[in-house]
Amino acid sequence: MAETAYCFDTGFDREAERLALGEALWDPGTVARLAPLVGPGARCLEVGAGHGSVARWMVARGAEVTAVDRDVSHLDVPGGRVVAADIRDGLPGGGYDVVHARLLVQHLANRLDAVRRMADALRPGGHLVLEDTDTAALFSHADGPFHDEVKRAAYAVMRASGYHPRCGLLDVELAEAAGLADVRADARAEVVRGGSAGGRWFALWLEHLRPRLTGVEPGDVDRAVADLLDPRHTWLSQVMVTVIGRKVEP
Repeated sequence: MAETAYCFDTGFDREAERLALGEALWDPGTVARLAPLVGPGARCLEVGAGHGSVARWMVARGAEVTAVDRDVSHLDVPGGRVVAADIRDGLPGGGYDVVHARLLVQHLANRLDAVRRMADALRPGGHLVLEDTDTAALFSHADGPFHDEVKRAAYAVMRASGYHPRCGLLDVELAEAAGLADVRADARAEVVRGGSAGGRWFALWLEHLRPRLTGVEPGDVDRAVADLLDPRHTWLSQVMVTVIGRKVEP
């Protein structure tokens, strides 16, 4: 399948803020799952490193860290190595103890190729950790439907760029198809309050996609953004699925 442009690669002037807010929402669960694998001297590769929070946490744990992203303009990892690279063209080095990618595979058309590249970068016995979402639960709300039309319009834009809305579950199959052993998975969702870091992340998600939304009125988007910033509202996030697999001896 041919690759298409990444849906968030548009020069959005608040992209650094959007990335940082997403980290605040998802990092606690990520570091809890990585903690048993990352320690002093571990060689770690963070793929699609974004704003760099996970890579910085790895450095603070005493790991030797390489952080990779197509766009490194928002990436700051003191004590780590930063590399501008596209996973579709290959990854720097090999023999890593841990390779981690969050919210990356779901945006790629050639997902299995990407997972195989990450698995190939591991040493025997090393672990690949993939984190992607399942969007079915997003905007579940105590009062019933919560901006369903705007949600559908936003995901239509993302799907048109190659996004898979249930890739978190697909990652289990991809890890197994890449030859990893002991593949295991768990999932988490967050209850998000309007105006919190998570609420602002969702608001900026819509603002970033707003120019390309179709089938909804501008006023509908305005109301959705206002509700995502309003602390009177709480909703369920999408489900983040973490898949961990181990590379076996050749």
